[in-house]
Amino acid sequence: MLSLVFLASLGLLLLNDFLLKPYYPSSLSGILSDLAGMVFFPIFFVAIAEFIAVILPKSPLATPRWFYVATALVAFLLVSVKFTDLGQEAYRALVAPLMDTPVAGLTVGGGGAVSDPWDLLALFLSPLPVLVGLRYRRQRSTALDSEDGAPEATG
Repeated sequence: MLSLVFLASLGLLLLNDFLLKPYYPSSLSGILSDLAGMVFFPIFFVAIAEFIAVILPKSPLATPRWFYVATALVAFLLVSVKFTDLGQEAYRALVAPLMDTPVAGLTVGGGGAVSDPWDLLALFLSPLPVLVGLRYRRQRSTALDSEDGAPEATG
């Protein structure tokens, strides 16, 4: 699942959260995390779920549905954390205990959940993790079919 889209979103997320936000704060650095996170986190969550599934006996590999669900979950969390009081309270409750630990700098966004209507632009990127997942799954199933000796589908 290490597609160029996934790696670019991870790189942008790390660059933004560890360099741009602390040293060059701006509205651009505020939205870059949301844009990169909308692509990175659904793929990351599917990767974690698939890793756990590999450990369990007779568990399936990720299906396209996994990518749709993970993307919808990340979109829901983005909107609720950024634009609802309950979401912001939940976010602060989860992140606040980390602020007094050595991992404080590793929290995405540095622990803040500042709402800005421009954050909603990240939702336009929600098809990307689904497309990455569909492409990855199609490549994986084609590879598995060719290993089994089954003829590859054309068309």
